[in-house]
Amino acid sequence: MLGDAMTSETLVQVTCEEVPRGDVPSWLTEHIARQALGPTGSETDCSGRILVVYPTEESRKQALAGIPSSQAVDRTLHHTIDSLKSSLVADLRLPRVLGTESGFELVLHEACRREAARLAFPMINPLPEMRWGRGKTAALAELHSFLSKESVAAVWDGPGITSFRTVIRQLEKRLGGTHPDMVASRIIDGLNSEDKPFSLLDVDGIIMLDHPPGMPRSHVGIMLAVSRHCPIHQLAHPGNFRLGHHG
Repeated sequence: MLGDAMTSETLVQVTCEEVPRGDVPSWLTEHIARQALGPTGSETDCSGRILVVYPTEESRKQALAGIPSSQAVDRTLHHTIDSLKSSLVADLRLPRVLGTESGFELVLHEACRREAARLAFPMINPLPEMRWGRGKTAALAELHSFLSKESVAAVWDGPGITSFRTVIRQLEKRLGGTHPDMVASRIIDGLNSEDKPFSLLDVDGIIMLDHPPGMPRSHVGIMLAVSRHCPIHQLAHPGNFRLGHHG
């Protein structure tokens, strides 16, 4: 999956291995358990400090539940891509991620309404006195969220998105935070321009378990950017996702 996005010019460290569908490979389970025990002084046990990226929070919890309670688990080495994003936001010292609950929705709508009166959305709201309903704000927000997940919001030339992104950036500045739609692109920019993130300094490599084929492009971009600092080995299941078997 990650390999599909690579080019010869991309400075990434990604390898891929096909594994049978089912449980986590036994060698990885053994390594996780051995890693939880900590250094033992034996060279055979010092096979590297590995961070594991799971496809879902449920699979992460299931894997951790399989480790005996007597062993202390370093949970910073067990992530989903979403939790890894949160860790990288802190590492890169990005402003806090803004909540988008009802309070923010009202602020966003009012900002869009004011901009619409200034003809910032001429294709959607061509007259200054034309009413800007909350449905228009919600539709733009939903579209921008989807485009951001697919890493195309910045180049999309459809009506309203450029002005909507301007509104979001203005709100980010006023509220001192990072809008959720902007998190992935800011992380990628930071990883491409900064030194190795603090949380990855002592990580020798990353094992990425099989993820669904519909993984957002923004997540692929984040993992490729991470691989510039830390090699990633992806375990993929065989099969054709169009026939119900993904890998």
